[in-house]
Order: sequence, then C-alpha cells, then structure tokens
Amino acid sequence: MKFSTLIISLLALALLASSAQALADPLKNAFKQRIGNYDMQLATDPKNPEAGNPTRIQIRIAGVNGDDLVNVPIQIRLVDSQNKVLQYTSTIIVPAGHYFYDYTFSEPGRYVFYIDLKDSSYSNSILTFTFFVNVAGPFDYLYIVAPSVAAIAAGIAGTLFFMKKKRNQIMK
Repeated sequence: MKFSTLIISLLALALLASSAQALADPLKNAFKQRIGNYDMQLATDPKNPEAGNPTRIQIRIAGVNGDDLVNVPIQIRLVDSQNKVLQYTSTIIVPAGHYFYDYTFSEPGRYVFYIDLKDSSYSNSILTFTFFVNVAGPFDYLYIVAPSVAAIAAGIAGTLFFMKKKRNQIMK
C-alpha cells in the first residue's frame, strides 16, 4: 500500500513540474525595451564589439510577465550611422524566446538594430524595437590608455622630484 502511494505521489509531482511555466532566461548586460505586451532584450558578445572581429548578437523576446514566447516572427534590420541598410533578414521564427545572430562589423561607429516583431496576438501590427550598438576600432582604446599612462608617469616624476628636494633640504 505504501509503495503505490509513493508511486502516485511521484507521478503527481512529475506532472506538476512538467506543467510549470518556464521563464525565458534574461540576458546579461542587455539593452531592454518594452512595447505593448512584449519585452525585448539585445546583448552582444563580446560586450564591447570591435570592428573586424565577429560579434554574436543575442536577442530575447518575452511577455511582460516574463514567460517564454514561442514561434514569434521577427525581421532584423542593421543600419549604419549614415542610415545605410547593411543587413535585412527575411522573416525569422524565434522558436523559444531566444535568437542568436552572428555579424562582423567592418568599420567602427554607431550601428542601429531594428527588430520588427509581427504582433498577431494583440494589435495585429508590426512593433519595431530599436537598439544602438557602438563598435570600437582597433586603436580606439589608445585614447583611454595613453592619457592614463601619461598621468601616471607625471605622478611618479613629481613624487620623485619632491622626494629628492626634501632629501636635499634634510641634508643641508
């Protein structure tokens, strides 16, 4: 009798677990937007894309309550800073709330990702989510590093100068 009760309890637990609502995994370091009943996130890997290196664009689509949206039709448009369309996809069916898109930016600059979502569930219209991505050139980080190195060198030189001056005063 106890064995059958255990089996029934395990089956009931398994049924409850299988019918639980699955939530889409949020993306880390993502830009977020909400339009209507949809939450859209976009993240890049690496976090700071660099021209000439491959970048993985990660897209997450969820309902405002956090649930997975299944088989959502989208189109992606990638536009550069001069409004030139670089990529325009055909309709993509996002199977389970997440989509990955690989792209290599050829030039540094600011790019715009437009993600058009066909909202057939609520408004029967196209909802356009807009995300900006800044792409660095291979030498862009020198503008940050060079002044820092110069400031550190000036600090060390100043410290040595004042230490030598103080030592000379003590010796007199």
